[in-house]
Amino acid sequence: MGFSILLLLFYLILPLFLAIHGLGADPFFQHRCISTAGNYSANNTYQANLNTIFSQLTSQSDFNYGFYNLSAGRDPNQVNAIALCRGDRNQEDCNSCLNESISELSQRCPFSKEVVGWSEFCTLRYAHRTLFGDMETSPDSCLLNTQNVTNVDEFNQALDNLLNNLSSR
Repeated sequence: MGFSILLLLFYLILPLFLAIHGLGADPFFQHRCISTAGNYSANNTYQANLNTIFSQLTSQSDFNYGFYNLSAGRDPNQVNAIALCRGDRNQEDCNSCLNESISELSQRCPFSKEVVGWSEFCTLRYAHRTLFGDMETSPDSCLLNTQNVTNVDEFNQALDNLLNNLSSR
């Protein structure tokens, strides 16, 4: 009987623990660590320049339509970064999203020289090479919604409102 009570408690507490542990994490976050770009060593000049970029990104006060193009350092340790926040987000939301993306990417791709991360509200990419002005289709990411729309008219109206709101900004 004692074992069954422990097992019951385990199954009751485990979902609560998982819910608390995952609280605040973006369920839509996707990332790619570009292994062909190489890695940097801990506490070197590249990492110092990357930290400068991270600091600049999370302390932006000029919203600039949610787009940022930053560089720090010189070759061979130059870091370039581009970031884009969704058009219906404000500066505070943008900074928060970028801060969360930086944290996620630092954990998921430690020491990678080139990384890209996509979340629901922002995109962040940094690399040793120039990023601005070049059209890139790789790497990519795709999330599919497997749920059905229960009210097509309501969905289309909400989508129309979102797109009109974004295009008017």
